Amino acid sequence: MTNGHDFLSKTLLQAEINRMKHGDEEADNNRPPLDWALIAGEHMGHLMGALRNNDYATIEQEILHISGPLLELHESLLRLKNKE
Repeated sequence: MTNGHDFLSKTLLQAEINRMKHGDEEADNNRPPLDWALIAGEHMGHLMGALRNNDYATIEQEILHISGPLLELHESLLRLKNKE
């Protein structure tokens, strides 16, 4: 088993790619936690489909498509907490 550094590095990269490809820095920095959770949830459905089809390349891709928004969700929650 690995120590997780590779997964965390890939998750950080995925979040960066998502922002470059789909986002607007200011909008993403102000996106509410619910938005990030819904994005991750949408990709969870894609992951379930890939698992059902034993599509290992898509499984790996969707895991990162879930972990990137979860990282953003975490950051969004920290921003809200720091505003209190």
